[in-house]
Amino acid sequence: MGKINFSIFKLMNYSKLLALCLFATIWAFAQFPWDASSSEEASDTGSSETSPSYSEPEPSPQPSPRSGPKKPAPSKESGEKAIFDQVRGHAYNPYSTVGAATTVEDLISTPSDINGKKFFYVSPTDRLGYTAFDMLGGSAMLGLDNSALGSPAALIFGYATSGFGMALNYSVSKVWVSDGDYSDRTTSPGDNIGVYFSLPLGSGALYANANWLTYEQSTSVNYDGNESSESYSTIEANVGLADKLGALDFDAYLNVIRTGGTRVNNDGDKSVDDSTYLGLALNLDFGYAALQSSAARVIVGFNNRFVMISYDAIDVSERNAYKIMALVISPNILAEVSLFDNWLAFAGAAHALDVVIDDRDRDNDDDSRLSVMHTPGTAAFAGIRYQKTNWALEGLIATSMFNNPFGGFNGSAMFAEVGGFIYF
Repeated sequence: MGKINFSIFKLMNYSKLLALCLFATIWAFAQFPWDASSSEEASDTGSSETSPSYSEPEPSPQPSPRSGPKKPAPSKESGEKAIFDQVRGHAYNPYSTVGAATTVEDLISTPSDINGKKFFYVSPTDRLGYTAFDMLGGSAMLGLDNSALGSPAALIFGYATSGFGMALNYSVSKVWVSDGDYSDRTTSPGDNIGVYFSLPLGSGALYANANWLTYEQSTSVNYDGNESSESYSTIEANVGLADKLGALDFDAYLNVIRTGGTRVNNDGDKSVDDSTYLGLALNLDFGYAALQSSAARVIVGFNNRFVMISYDAIDVSERNAYKIMALVISPNILAEVSLFDNWLAFAGAAHALDVVIDDRDRDNDDDSRLSVMHTPGTAAFAGIRYQKTNWALEGLIATSMFNNPFGGFNGSAMFAEVGGFIYF
């Protein structure tokens, strides 16, 4: 780094110096070589799924497929107070508070929001980049991202007009081998295909999406006409409606997930492993602008899920099929305030309350179990954004949380995210 011109500090008031120090601290966290376990947890905020290879998950909050309709926030022209409602990056709204500003991730799950957007975004901590631009009478978005499991890279393309939006996420990791009478196909973890569609509807949107992901190595073998396969994958779909009623934003959607390991031998006999289940969840998320002025706002959110999970019977262990039902209530808050010209601070917190009914055979006893439990700790984050006329930098420091469909929070690991925009 070059020498610092200390005369600059004489021209800055103490509040600007404080904000600059906070942003420098965020950058330092981003460059620190955290251990592997912390890095994996940190990556969860930037992805929509993690490996579902667990045996008895208890339902907990899943980030919404979108963060809800975006109402315009009070703002002034660039060069005065910071603007609240421009497209934001991965450092903003990690706990999916409904009614917050649109993020780059929202543009994938609700691609009709791409229409009219023109920007460049890059995040070195998340190893990704996006750009949106005019094309063929509408708007297109190109994303260079990573698989939901963070291993293979992913190509994302979206297109929108004033009447619809669609997007494709493609991340491939396959190997084909053929030798005479023998052939096989190997699919590595992170092989992922997602399709997204949405229609603008009033001030919100009607949306649907589907995603297929392998979470362990899967194979398909053909030897002299004898076929066998082993597959570990998750297939998930969402359909929903997001809109607003006055100061209340809402996102209502249905989630269906099928996940687990499936094996087929040469005789065509099929079996599944003990983590295989079918899940159905009804989600109703709210966000209320509780406090709002020309320089600050506070959104109080409640993300709610009613979950039913049906585990398959396992012949080998003589396990009967059984079900888990749960109600998951996740309160969350998001606040942002304009500190002074070009500076915006934002922060938030979230946790969840799980009410789980588990009915199964345990040691030949047919028993039921009811548990009411808060997640182990509250997750929280704080960030800052510096914005000029056509560019912005933003970053956060946060405690991490898992976002797999039925996982839980982990408020012990620290991570940081930094990203930057150029707007057109």
